[in-house]
Amino acid sequence: MLPVYNDHHALNVSEMQVGTVGGGTQLASQSACLDLLGVKGANRESPGSNARLLATVVAGGVLAGELSLLSALAAGQLVKSHMKYNRSSKDMSKIVP
Repeated sequence: MLPVYNDHHALNVSEMQVGTVGGGTQLASQSACLDLLGVKGANRESPGSNARLLATVVAGGVLAGELSLLSALAAGQLVKSHMKYNRSSKDMSKIVP
């Protein structure tokens, strides 16, 4: 049986600004993504709820990225992968043990 962990991870992004109306939201790709998430435009019954939901989705993506980074650090893979897949002309994979 796998162990059960009761970890709590939180992300506080107090100044995140997102929008679901106006500006670039009318561009095809932005409009399609907002549509896909179900947050395009204003919510007439609950003003601001679409923006709050979009901010929650963005924060979830950021948290997932942070957890992925922490796991790579914990497993000792972050430096190795950076050295292996760097964009220089030198093959750095031989340097990393």
